[in-house]
Amino acid sequence: MQTLGSKRAKSVFSSALSKIKPKKQEALRNFEAAGRLIKKLEETVPKSVEIRLAGSLAKGTNLSGNNEFDIFLLFPRHYPHHDMSMLGLEYARKAFAGMRTEARYAEHPYLQVFSGNYHADIVPAYKIDEIKQKGSSVDRSQLHTEYVNSSIGAKEKDDVRLLKRFMKNFGIYGAELRIEGFSGYLCELLIIYYGSLFNLMKSAASWKEPALDLKGKMNKEKIREKFYSPLVVLDPVDEKRNVAAVVAQTSLSRFIFECRRFLKSPSMKFFFSQKRKSSVKEIARAMKQRESRCIAVEFAAPNVVPDVLWPQLKKTAQALVRNLEGLGFGVFGYYHWSNGKECIILFELERWLLPCVRKAVGPAIGFSSDVDAFVKKHKNSLNLHIEHDRIVAVEKREITDAKKAIANACKRQDGLGIPKAMQKELKKCEILEGKLIIREKYLKFLADYFFARIA
Repeated sequence: MQTLGSKRAKSVFSSALSKIKPKKQEALRNFEAAGRLIKKLEETVPKSVEIRLAGSLAKGTNLSGNNEFDIFLLFPRHYPHHDMSMLGLEYARKAFAGMRTEARYAEHPYLQVFSGNYHADIVPAYKIDEIKQKGSSVDRSQLHTEYVNSSIGAKEKDDVRLLKRFMKNFGIYGAELRIEGFSGYLCELLIIYYGSLFNLMKSAASWKEPALDLKGKMNKEKIREKFYSPLVVLDPVDEKRNVAAVVAQTSLSRFIFECRRFLKSPSMKFFFSQKRKSSVKEIARAMKQRESRCIAVEFAAPNVVPDVLWPQLKKTAQALVRNLEGLGFGVFGYYHWSNGKECIILFELERWLLPCVRKAVGPAIGFSSDVDAFVKKHKNSLNLHIEHDRIVAVEKREITDAKKAIANACKRQDGLGIPKAMQKELKKCEILEGKLIIREKYLKFLADYFFARIA
């Protein structure tokens, strides 16, 4: 028997689905567009190489307006890996000569082709029947498509669509390292495991270190012995792989939190909330009201793929924060962003000016050899004395201003742990302060930091 809460939830699901599920005409256009590209490939690709549609379109879990799809070129396994990937790229380029294409790189190269409003990834891979035959990580995709299509029906596929839209609304959908969220395949597995979106939400609302095995071979304890991610979902086609490995703790926590809120009060706002747009004046006012000090580091993005750029940008931000805090400056918060061409790291400081002197507290007097070493090291200090049972040195502080500390760290970088790809561009950075940070191109980035709020 349905409870009032489940009836309300399912009513919201129905309304949301009508907005996100492709209508028959759109679905037909999608398959026709994919068919045209496949036909072009058939004219250049040898018959020994199978051409297969993959991704959410092939699985029937795609969202309305999503004009992206994947087409795999499945080679026989006797091809060497290098030959397979290079031939795949060559065939795709020949098939789409005269059209806009871009070579992209993951484990091996693939081609992105643009056709009208659509774009497709043309991915070379090996044709396999089971995971032990795989020669590259992308080989799994064909098995994923087969598994999903054999495991769920139309109703469950609609629930996958709803789950994707729910996660998109909160910025946690996508396995890119920029997002650190839930992939489409992970969404499909969660619906398969729980049977419906409502059941998933009920379970997720009380998740604590969730660890799932769709085949039921391993219990939570055994799974946790092998994997340490916040969320673990074993890949049913490759049990050595955690499909949720990229999901950050923040993304998982947000999903749990929003599931709880939805179940308490189901509403369309959980699928289509209004995003705040902020003006230069609003952000300037927020900066002033907080009475903190904002400093930003702006620099050109290194020429690396997004899945390298974003984690290295994050590590760079963390390294600079550690340096600031180690020197005694109080970092209230920080945030980073890139559009692939330039990067910016924002620091909000609650302590940005320090005294000209610093105190170095040494060992307890009882440790004679350590005390002697401390005295020798600090023999040129302004003051060397004993406080209670410890020896203490008072020294002149070299850097007293946070802006100078950041500039110094960006130029010298020694021992800070800044990723190599970032080092060259970071040395040429521009340091921005206060209102100089508030530029039109950074408004969304700044609004995300200053006005983030659980609706």
